[in-house]
Amino acid sequence: MGVNASTGSERWATKTVHGTRRFATATLAEFVEDAGYARLRSGTVADLLDRWMSQASSAWSSTTVVQTRSVVEHHLKPQLGHLRVNKLTTVDIDAMYLHLFRGGGRDGSPLAPGTVHRIHVVLHRALTQAVRWEWIWLNPAANASPPRVAPAEIRPPTPDQLQRLVASVEASDPDFATYLWLAASTGARRSQMLGLRWADIDFAHSAIGFSRAYVDGPVVPVLRATKTHRTYRVAVDDESMLRLVDHYRRAMERGSGAVSGQAFVYTADAEGGAPWLPNRVTKTFIGHRRRAGVGEFRLHDLRHFMATQMLAHGVAVVTVAQRLGHARASTTLNVYGHCVPGADRDAADYIASLLSAEANRVHAC
Repeated sequence: MGVNASTGSERWATKTVHGTRRFATATLAEFVEDAGYARLRSGTVADLLDRWMSQASSAWSSTTVVQTRSVVEHHLKPQLGHLRVNKLTTVDIDAMYLHLFRGGGRDGSPLAPGTVHRIHVVLHRALTQAVRWEWIWLNPAANASPPRVAPAEIRPPTPDQLQRLVASVEASDPDFATYLWLAASTGARRSQMLGLRWADIDFAHSAIGFSRAYVDGPVVPVLRATKTHRTYRVAVDDESMLRLVDHYRRAMERGSGAVSGQAFVYTADAEGGAPWLPNRVTKTFIGHRRRAGVGEFRLHDLRHFMATQMLAHGVAVVTVAQRLGHARASTTLNVYGHCVPGADRDAADYIASLLSAEANRVHAC
């Protein structure tokens, strides 16, 4: 009857039957049916989605809440909301995916594989919660077959593109030029950069500690823990530190010669009481990028730039993972494994040397 969520052990219901094989078989069928309906109070899929959203969404960013609610209201409830949770089958779920993939858009157009996969993720998580609540014993979405989604191609800017962009921005907006430089050299996310306070910068040891993120909230942006809920520290090069020192001097001039350690590093407030708004940062970046004429790339691609350049030049994966704030080096390899050079070339050269040696031996004979 599924797996115990707290212990991980399988759950079984047993019954002893005295009688013929035919009688035992019929009793077994009834027993299985009774076990399947053990949680009739579980309600419908719509009930589950509402309760799950109410409980889980408090820990989500506003973007996640909006996107998840859109999936629930526009796709899951219309397609599956009327079904009882304990009657929902993998066949039902796969039929929904096929319908959405063929023509599930608002105008009858097919949904992209990535969109259908996001719907699957939401449904799977809600049904996982249903298992924990013991509404059902098994998650019917676990064996479903959503469409495969090709991983997004990473296209970071080139060093030349970044150099030209920073040079273009420095003349008109030196604060934002410092932001771009630091984002590219540390690989920090937008939210982490905006959450920086002056107290997080260790000028004596040329290092920065990232311990919080400034993200869009339900109404206004809010400070939260980093995405991985971990505090991590990265070393900073001399050029970056010089730019931070200049940025600090400009902050002192705006603050009449005094800057609190609790003041935000990137702020429009003379006292440093509030960071730049996240969406405004992205729009400012797009404007500078277009004026500089350096091609199309995203603000988040500065993070990819740091990771791919370091890996391409032989920096250890563990070191890159630490600078990115990844909890595991395997996460870094999953995203950037194609950027790790050397090993494949060495393997190819080794096989070629073996083949050459064998060919020479044959010719010698």
